[in-house]
Amino acid sequence: MSGTSTIRILALAAVLGLSACATARPRLAPAHPDEAAILSVVDRFMDAVSNNDAALFSEIRLEGGFTIVERPGESGGTLVTRRVFKPDGGRRGAYRERYWDPTVLVRGSIAVVWTPYEFWIDGKTTHCGIDVFDMLKERGVWRIANAMWTVEPDACAALRPADPTRLRPVR
Repeated sequence: MSGTSTIRILALAAVLGLSACATARPRLAPAHPDEAAILSVVDRFMDAVSNNDAALFSEIRLEGGFTIVERPGESGGTLVTRRVFKPDGGRRGAYRERYWDPTVLVRGSIAVVWTPYEFWIDGKTTHCGIDVFDMLKERGVWRIANAMWTVEPDACAALRPADPTRLRPVR
């Protein structure tokens, strides 16, 4: 085989390889124009948790929204709790919650945010899990309609990001 033929074959293989990679890699949809506003509400939710701020919860949540929590059951299996959201103004301890790598889906005036999170009490991690926020845009303002999350005490190693700069809200 001549040097020119080898170069042509290598060039063709490179083009085909790049083409195969391009089709195998999923295309990322462009961010929705409201994504920053939606994530700002989730950031404020985390601030409300961390500061036990009932007024902020009232501002960013729709009245009558539900909270659903899935956690390990005491005798095995899982326990699912559903309740109307009411912030707990009398809790004890210093809470902190942060999230990363949110997935935001938007259609019209509804949105869903799905994101891993980590939760601390008094500076110690108690668990990680997945937060899901159902959101509604009314009169130009995004608010949380419902929230649900998993409580997974042993999931932090698998869920926690390797790069702490991905944590939100930024403090």
